[in-house]
Amino acid sequence: MSKKNEIYDVSAELAREFGEVGTQSREEATAKAWEEYNAQILLDARKNARLT
Repeated sequence: MSKKNEIYDVSAELAREFGEVGTQSREEATAKAWEEYNAQILLDARKNARLT
């Protein structure tokens, strides 16, 4: 992990972890991230509506 106040290149880390933008592995990781994000929003909305 980086030190406090150190600039950190998130794009480079994503490229190392999931591949460059446009590759199949990166697209799959992006799709999964969006699915999880949307599921969390739905869960939060259901909790606020007292449905869960």
